[in-house]
Amino acid sequence: MDLTLQIEPTRMCNLDCSICMRKNIKKPINSFLTFNNFKKICDNAVLSKMFQYIGLHGWGEPLLNKELFKMVEYAEDKGLATNLTTNGRLINERFEEIFKSGLREIAFGVYNKNLLREVVPSIRELIKIRNHRCLKIPKTYFDITICKESLSDIQNFIEIAQELRIDAVILHRLFNVYKVDPSVKYISQEEEKMLFEKVKEIGRKNGMEIYLPVRHKYPCKVVKYSIFITVDGDITPCCFLPEYTLGNIFEMELSEVFASDGYKNFKKRMPDNQICGRCRW
Repeated sequence: MDLTLQIEPTRMCNLDCSICMRKNIKKPINSFLTFNNFKKICDNAVLSKMFQYIGLHGWGEPLLNKELFKMVEYAEDKGLATNLTTNGRLINERFEEIFKSGLREIAFGVYNKNLLREVVPSIRELIKIRNHRCLKIPKTYFDITICKESLSDIQNFIEIAQELRIDAVILHRLFNVYKVDPSVKYISQEEEKMLFEKVKEIGRKNGMEIYLPVRHKYPCKVVKYSIFITVDGDITPCCFLPEYTLGNIFEMELSEVFASDGYKNFKKRMPDNQICGRCRW
């Protein structure tokens, strides 16, 4: 099975989004993952022979980490495919690093039309340079969060993606179990059904590659296919559980984590977990 190792390059951010739970994490970390520590994590992943992908994201903006693309290049050299999730505000400062590093995929988080409008010129330039150089990577995505705030704009987000020639669009449900902001609300099941029908029709009509969230079940797809490592090395089954620790990557092997009673018991008891039991992501 091809697993993804999600790694948090930093918990510092240049935005304060209403949908983000960063400010609700009890353990604030104002630091960056160092390249040397990333190498230790990456080597651990290679040694385990369990991972094919490295996902660089977390509760901060990865592009704030100056060593980010050294990490990408190192992982790619080790045979691990890399993807990055970003708010896009800093990509115009790092175009050459993006292309030189061999980054496979870059996803732009989208939920607010005004924030998207500010980064569209930089995304357009990234794609223009990639295509001018006849490159196939990085593949580009819009990663759209579905919530009340974004519901009426999602069709427009997809139209913008088409105009920019974004490679694919991903829609995922809001995660707001922590109640980070009273103004952030889920949509109803009926609204979701209508949205998905509309989005699928747009995809069929325009040949747009669109990925919709699947029905939630236990153990969820996030826990089945990935594991998350915080900026300070704590290992957790899910990025939405940054304070649920199974151990520290600098003190144990990843293969030990998957074989541990703590991990096995967590998977068995996910519906009883106070966060997982309320999650529908």
